Amino acid sequence: MRRSLLVCTLLFLCCCFTALAQTKIAVTGTIKDAKGTPLPGVTVKEKGASNGAMSNPDGSFKLSVPGEATLVISYVGFVSQEIPVAGKTSINVTLQEDNKNLNEVVVTALGIKRETRALGYAVSTVSSKDLTQTASPTIGSALYGKAAGVKIVTAPGGAGGAVSVQIRGVSSIGLNTQPLYVIDGVPMRNFSNPAQNSFGTSNGRIDGNGANDLNPEDIESLTILKGASATALYGSEATNGVVVITTKKGTKGKNGLGVEANYSYNQERLAQSPDFQNEYGPGYNPALNLSATGGQSAEGWFTEANGALHPYYRAYGQFGAKFDGREVTYWDGTKRKYEAQKNNYRDFFQTGYNSQANVAISNANEKGSFRFSYTRMDYKSIMPGSNLYKNNFNFNGSLKLHERVTLDVISSYNNFFNHNRPNVLNNVTNSYGGYFSRFDDMNVYKTRFQTRDGYKYVLYNNNSYGQEDKFLYNIRANQLMDYFWDNLRNSYDETQNRFINSASLNIKVLDNLNVKGRVGGDFTNLYAADMRHNERPARLGYSGMYATENRNNNVFYGDVMAIYNPKLTKDLDMTITGGYTARKTTYKYGKTQTQGGLVSENWFSMGNSAQQVQATSTRATQYDNAAFGILNFAYKGFLYVEGTGRYESTNTLAPEVNSYFYPSFNAGFVFSDVVKLPKFFSYAKLRGAYGFVGNHPNLYQSNILYTQYGAVYNNNNLLYQQPNGSGFGNNKLKSEKKREAEIGLETRLLDNKISVDLSYYNNKVSDQILYRSLALSNGASSQLVNAGDIANYGFEAAISATPIESKDFRWTTRFNFAINRNKLVRLPDGQTFLDATNLDNAYVVIRSMVGESLGNIYIHPHNYDAKGNKMVDEYGLYTINTNEYVQAGSILPKLVGGFSNTLSYKNFSLDFTLDYRFGGNLISTPTYYMLGAGMFESTLQYRDAARGGLSYNPVGDEASQDPSKYTYQLAANGSRHDGMILPGTKADGTPNDRVISAADYYLNNYTWGGNGDYSAAIFKNNYIKLREVAVTYNLPQSISDKMRFQGIQVSLIGRNLLYVYKSLPYGIDPEVGVGSSWLSQGIDNGTAGPTRSFGASIRARF
Repeated sequence: MRRSLLVCTLLFLCCCFTALAQTKIAVTGTIKDAKGTPLPGVTVKEKGASNGAMSNPDGSFKLSVPGEATLVISYVGFVSQEIPVAGKTSINVTLQEDNKNLNEVVVTALGIKRETRALGYAVSTVSSKDLTQTASPTIGSALYGKAAGVKIVTAPGGAGGAVSVQIRGVSSIGLNTQPLYVIDGVPMRNFSNPAQNSFGTSNGRIDGNGANDLNPEDIESLTILKGASATALYGSEATNGVVVITTKKGTKGKNGLGVEANYSYNQERLAQSPDFQNEYGPGYNPALNLSATGGQSAEGWFTEANGALHPYYRAYGQFGAKFDGREVTYWDGTKRKYEAQKNNYRDFFQTGYNSQANVAISNANEKGSFRFSYTRMDYKSIMPGSNLYKNNFNFNGSLKLHERVTLDVISSYNNFFNHNRPNVLNNVTNSYGGYFSRFDDMNVYKTRFQTRDGYKYVLYNNNSYGQEDKFLYNIRANQLMDYFWDNLRNSYDETQNRFINSASLNIKVLDNLNVKGRVGGDFTNLYAADMRHNERPARLGYSGMYATENRNNNVFYGDVMAIYNPKLTKDLDMTITGGYTARKTTYKYGKTQTQGGLVSENWFSMGNSAQQVQATSTRATQYDNAAFGILNFAYKGFLYVEGTGRYESTNTLAPEVNSYFYPSFNAGFVFSDVVKLPKFFSYAKLRGAYGFVGNHPNLYQSNILYTQYGAVYNNNNLLYQQPNGSGFGNNKLKSEKKREAEIGLETRLLDNKISVDLSYYNNKVSDQILYRSLALSNGASSQLVNAGDIANYGFEAAISATPIESKDFRWTTRFNFAINRNKLVRLPDGQTFLDATNLDNAYVVIRSMVGESLGNIYIHPHNYDAKGNKMVDEYGLYTINTNEYVQAGSILPKLVGGFSNTLSYKNFSLDFTLDYRFGGNLISTPTYYMLGAGMFESTLQYRDAARGGLSYNPVGDEASQDPSKYTYQLAANGSRHDGMILPGTKADGTPNDRVISAADYYLNNYTWGGNGDYSAAIFKNNYIKLREVAVTYNLPQSISDKMRFQGIQVSLIGRNLLYVYKSLPYGIDPEVGVGSSWLSQGIDNGTAGPTRSFGASIRARF
C-alpha cells in the first residue's frame, strides 16, 4: 500500500513538472539596432514551432512561449539571433547589421533570387512602401524618380491612361520601346489596344496599357533589370529592359490569422491652366473685322436691328473690342455684361477623386502560407463625363506537400469598367474650330450642347428642328460643343476581365539538385460598347450609331528548370541551371457596327441599323520557344562570375531567320573583403557585364502578300488594281540586335550610413526595322527592312544616406540621376537622315541625321539677306524659307532623376519625393496656335501705346482685306495705337517701314503653315517637381493594443503638388505626352488636363 502511494505521488509530481514545463509565459521586449533605433517588422519566432510575431513600429513585441523555449530573431540586413527564454518575461534585443547580406536578395530573370553582392550588373529595386505611400492609382505614377536610369511618363488621362517606362534611352526607332513585365516569373501582356496610334489614342480617346491593371497594394517588391546582361535570359523581348514584380506572400499575424486593411481618398483638381489675357474679346485684325461686320466696326462689333451691339462670336482670334462691362446679347439670346470669363478654361474641367479600399488576410505556418486580398478603386476624372472603377482580387499560396516538394499558386483577377475614357483636347485647344473666346461662359456650353429633347445642338441657321433651342448667332467653338456631346451625352463603355495566374512545383531531388516547373497565363477579355445618340429627329433622317468590340489577349506560358549546386572545393561554389521556356500569345478582335444611322431613336441594337451591319475581325497567334542555361561561380564569397545563354525561335520571322542565340556574361568583385581600405569604407564592389538581346517585329509584319482590289476598266481594257498605298513584307527581315557592355561600382561608407551605386553603359542596336519607300510598280509603297544602327551610352548614379540618426529622430535620403546620349550610326543606301514623324504638314519634323542624336527637331527658317537680317514681304510680314530645315531642339531629355526623403520623429514621419528632367524640348502646337489667336497675356504686347504700340491712321479701303489697297500711316495722335514695324529688310534691300497692327503680327506670325514661325512652338522642357508628399502618424502601441490592433497608421497625402522649377512658359504642363511611344513624349497635340491631388489614408493591422 505504501509502495503504491509512493508511486502515485511520484507520477503526480512528474505530471506537474511536465505541465509546468509546458505552461506558456508572455514574453515582451524591444528590438533595436546598434545605435538604439527601434526596428519595426522584425520577425520573432519560437524555434521549432510556427508560433511567432512581428515587432511594432516602436520596436516592441509580445509573444507567448513555453518558459524553456528559444526565440529566433531575424530581420533583413541584420544578423539573426537565437535567445533562450529561460523563464524570463522581458527580453530586449540589439541586432547587428550584416554587411555581407545588406539588402539581402533581389529577384532577377526567370524569378531566380540572388544576393545583391553576387550581381555583376545594375538593378533598381522599389519597395512596397514606396509604391503605396501616397495611394498612387498605377505603378507607373508611383515610380517617378525612384529608379536611376528610368524615365516615367504617365498620360494626363488619369488612372486609365498609359504608363510609359523608358530604361536607358531609346533602343528602337520603329518598334516597341516599353520593357517586358514579369509577375512572379510569368511574362505578362502590356499593350491594350493594338490598333492605337503612336500617340496612344484610338477614336480620340486616351488609351491605357497592361501595366495599368497591376495593383500596387499586392506588390511586395519591384526590380528593374536594365542592361542586356541582366535581361538576356528573356532574349527578343528584353531590349528595353525588364520589370520584375514579386507579389506579397502570406505571413503569420499576432494571433494567428493576419488582417490588414487600408483606405485612401484623394480629391483631384486641374493643376494649372494657361496664362490667358482677360482684356480683349473675340475679333480679328481691323481689316477682317470691318469685312465681317459690313464695314461697321474695326473692333468687330455687330450692330443689331434695335441698335444694340454684340461681339464677333464667330472669330477664333481675341483681338476684338476691349472688355468694358457694357450689356450685350450673348449668342444664346441672353443679356450679359461684356466682361472676361477669367476661369472659363478651368470651368471646362470637373473636380475628380480617387478612392481605394483594400483588405488582405494571411497566415503562415511550417506547412505553408497564404494571402488573399481585395482592392476596390473608384476614380472620377477631371475630364468631363469620364469615370472608372476597378476590382482586384489576388491570391498567393504556398503549400509544402512534402519536405522536398513545395507548390506555389498565384492568381490575380482584375475587373474594370471605364465609362468614356478621356478624350484628348486636340479639337478644343489645337483646332480653330474648337476655340472658345475670353468672353465665353463654359457653363452655357455644358448645357447648350443638346436640346431640351436630347438632340444635338441647333446652329443659328438650322430651321429644321429645335427652334426654341436654336443659337441666336453663329459661333466658333462648334467642336467644343461636339466634345460635350461625345462625353456627356454619348457613351463609350469598356468592361475588362483579366486573369493572371501561375502555379509552380519545386522539387528538391537531392540536397544540391532542385527541379522547378511552372505554368502560367495572362488572359484578358475586353468588351466595349460605343453608343452614339440620335443627333436629330428620325423624321429628318437617320443618325446615331451603335458599335461593339471584343478583344481577347491571351498569353500561355510554361517553363522548367533544373538547378544543380555541386561543391567544387571549400572555397569555390558552382551553380548550373538549365531549362526550357515556351510561350503562346493569341489575339482576337471583332467589331460590329451599325450603318446609316439608327431606325428607332436611341435603341442600341444591331437590329436597329438602317443599313446592313458592318463586321470586321482580326486574329493572330505567336509562338516563342527557348532553351537556356546559366553557369555561376562564387569564390570565397567575394568573387562572382556568371554566364548565361538563350537559344530561341519565334514565328514572327521567316523560318530561315527566326532563331537566335543570346549570350551574356557578368562578374562581381567585392574587393573590400580582400583589400585593406580606409576605415570609412564599409563595403566596396566592382562589377562588369556584357550582354546580347534582340527585338523582333510584330507578328506577320515580315509576311509577303498581295491584296487584289476590284477590277476597273480603263480605255476598254480590264485592269486589276493593287494596294499601292500599303506596306510590303520581307522574308529576309531579321530581329533587331542589341549588344551592351556596362561597368559599375558599389560602395557603402561610414558604417553603412552612405550607399553609392555608379554605372556606365554603352550599347549598340543594329538592324533597326524601318519602312523603306518602294516604287509603286512593286505593288506597294513601302517595305520593312533592316535599315540602320543606333547607339546609346550613359551614366547612372544612385546615392542613399542617413545623415541624422538619434533615439527619436531619423533622416534618410535617396538621390539618383541618369545621363543618356544616343546617336544614329548608320542608314542604308547612303541615306543621311530619317524622318520619324512631322507636324502641321511637315512644317515641324522629328529628324535623325546620321552621326547625330535621335529625336532632333527641325523647322523651316526665316528668309535672311546677306547681312543676316530677316526679310519681310511687301506687307511688312516675315517670310519663311520652305526649301530648308534648321535644327531647333530635341524631344529627348539629357538628364533625369529623383530625390526622396524620409524624416521620422517619434511616431511622426514626413516622406516626400521630387523628380526632375533637364535638356530636351517640348513641341506644343496648341500653345503656338493660341499665341496666334491672341489668347495669352503675352499677346497684349503692342496692343496699346502703354505696351509699345505705335499710333497710326488707316488710309485706303481697309474693308477689302487686300493689303495692296490700304496702308497704315504713323501719326502722333493717330486713331489707333496698336501698330508695329517688324525689324527687317524689304526685297529691295531697304529697311522695313510698313506698319502693321498687333493683330496682323500675331495672326500671321503664329499660324498654321504659310509664313508661320514654328520656333514659337518649341520650348525648353526642364523641371523639378514635388511629386509626392505624405505626413504619417503611427498611433502609440498602447492605444492600438487597447483597440485590439497590431498597428494603426494615418496619413495626409498629396501627389503632383507643384513645380519647384519649370522652364516652360504660358502655364504649359511639361508632362503632356500621351501613349508609350518615345516620339509622343515630346509632343503636345492637345492632350488632357494635368492634375493635382490631396487626400488622406488610414492603414490598420489586426
